[in-house]
Parts: sequence; C-alpha cells; structure tokens
Amino acid sequence: MSAVQALKKFRLHELKGLHGHISRFGPLSATESSSGVPLPNPFLPHKNPQTGRWAPPKYSLRRQAELIKKAKASNNLEILPPGPKMSAPAAAVLSKRLDATVGSSQKLAVLDEALAFPVDWVGNPSHKSTDGSDLGARLYAGKKRMFKGHKWERVRERREAHHSMLLKDMDKRVRRYKKQHLKKRPNPLKVSRKTSTKLPF
Repeated sequence: MSAVQALKKFRLHELKGLHGHISRFGPLSATESSSGVPLPNPFLPHKNPQTGRWAPPKYSLRRQAELIKKAKASNNLEILPPGPKMSAPAAAVLSKRLDATVGSSQKLAVLDEALAFPVDWVGNPSHKSTDGSDLGARLYAGKKRMFKGHKWERVRERREAHHSMLLKDMDKRVRRYKKQHLKKRPNPLKVSRKTSTKLPF
C-alpha cells in the first residue's frame, strides 16, 4: 500500500467512525474555529463520561509513527492529527521544509479533492517539558539516575579505589618481600646444612 493510499484509508476510517465515537463517548466538545469538520483525535485517549474510565488511543505509538513516516514521504503532514509523536507546531515547520524539497505533487488535496476538506481535531496532546531536553540531552532528561550500563562500568569506581589502596604502600611491600627472599636464599660460600650422605645410586 502506497503512502497516499494509506492516508486516504485513514481519513475515510475516521469519518466512518465518527458516529460510533459519539454514541460511545458522547458529543464532541465545541472548538474555537469551526471552519472544518470536527473529528475526535484518534492519537489520544478518551474518557467515557458514563463510566469515568479512559479508553486507550485508537492508534498505537507504532502505528502513529508509521503514518507519520508515510505522511512525510508524500508531504501530507496536515492530514494527520497532532499526537505524542509529532505536535502541530512541529508538523507545520516540517511541512514547510517538505514543500521546498519534496513538492506538492503527492499531496492529497491535489490527488483527491473530495478528501481535501479541513478537519478540526478535538483534543490536543499535552507535551511535558523536562529539564535538559532543550539542550539535546533527551535521553537522560527528567531521570533521577543513569541507566544500568555494563557491569564493568558499575564496578569501575570501586575497583579503582581498591587498586589505589593496594598501590599506596607498594614500594615498602616490594622492599620487604625482597629482604625476606634474600634471607631464604642459600649462600654458596657456606657449608650446606644437609647432612645426609645417601647417594641416588
């Protein structure tokens, strides 16, 4: 399935599922700009007003990432709703870059005008700002300690402390060992203490 066909299927699937969403979760909340068709955001969880429970997003993070890749390939990022994988400002900035590089020949508005109507997605993702994410350290942003790492990395500090303790008085230990070794070494000028005269033959 091509990228444009996958995006067409996504748009039609969300239009068909509008009635089922309203019957399950109630009417959609009014949006500020009513220029487009209001549709529930399938990339976000929804709360059931009757039971008070939250339903998971219709599309998992893996499927969201796949749709975003296809939208980038065909320059149709405005078709997808904002979600945890890509916010609306980030999609607008990337869409401008794709217009200059990829072009608008594969846009859904050019290929199929019937599906090119504007949509008001109900629900906006809440992006948490963590310390260090703006500096590029997103891997450890908001984490109290680093990851597990290798065994040699976890015991390196303790091993180095043990080595420094052993090497602290190494000169004295070497001199003491040499003196003790010299005492045990036999002197060739002295008479041997061995008194046995048995011969091997």
